[in-house]
Amino acid sequence: MVLPRDFDDAHARADSLSLRTSIGVGGRPRYLFEPESEEGCREVVRLCRASGVPLHVLGGGCNLLVTDGEIEGAVIATRNLKHFRVFDDRVEVGAGYGFPALVRKAIDLGIPGLPGCPGIPGSVGGVVFMNAGGRFGSVADALSEVSGLDHEGNVFRRFIQPGDLGYRSSPFAGCLVTGAVFRRDPAQTPEMGQALHRKAMTWKRDTQPLAARSAGCIFKNPPGPYSAGWLIEQADLKGLRIGGAMVSTQHANFIVNTGEASAKDVWSLIMLIQAEVKQRHGVDLELEVQTWA
Repeated sequence: MVLPRDFDDAHARADSLSLRTSIGVGGRPRYLFEPESEEGCREVVRLCRASGVPLHVLGGGCNLLVTDGEIEGAVIATRNLKHFRVFDDRVEVGAGYGFPALVRKAIDLGIPGLPGCPGIPGSVGGVVFMNAGGRFGSVADALSEVSGLDHEGNVFRRFIQPGDLGYRSSPFAGCLVTGAVFRRDPAQTPEMGQALHRKAMTWKRDTQPLAARSAGCIFKNPPGPYSAGWLIEQADLKGLRIGGAMVSTQHANFIVNTGEASAKDVWSLIMLIQAEVKQRHGVDLELEVQTWA
């Protein structure tokens, strides 16, 4: 297959994704594109589809485990999609806009739920795709519309309905999210937002390894009364290491990079955790982190 010149140009810009993932592992993509508009994204998606080249979408690089070595296909990074527009009843945000910055602004803008999401890294596109959140708030609390491209490069605008977003799930699998609209609630004062933010941040700092290099929670919480972290802790796996990857001693559902971890180290630790929890508790832990093989 003869690739278009665009692919040769993109190849020269590719660097190791260990520099772009929160856990600090990942190989070098064969092709990397960084469009600055939705139309630019559309061109890349259609180019890849026409050329038969697999396409990965890279947001903030959080909640993501990328394989070592060369990554097959192309990567499209959304970090240049950073528009931010405030209206009386809504806020329109690009997929590449940093979610921590949006959380801080949500306090004064009266965006429901988001002040309760401190400590969640990444970009708006990624948190929408995953319906990120926690016990004090989630993306679903305020998300009203999502824009993006389907796998063929067709533009879509979807108004969010009740039930569209589930626990760490959304209807955007196989899509490229380019932007989102969050509603504003005039009844939510800055004082209310600040109080929620402080409460959530205190809990996060006490329970999660926020300063460590990690991909966030590795596993989804299974059905039932026990969290994934509790099951892993009860299996006596806190502090377990493989290479440079370690089960956090603060929160067992986090795997941290102690300095020189590889994706192979992390993946080996994931499989060991799953096997031990299955043996001890009879529970199959499902990955929350996204993986690129």
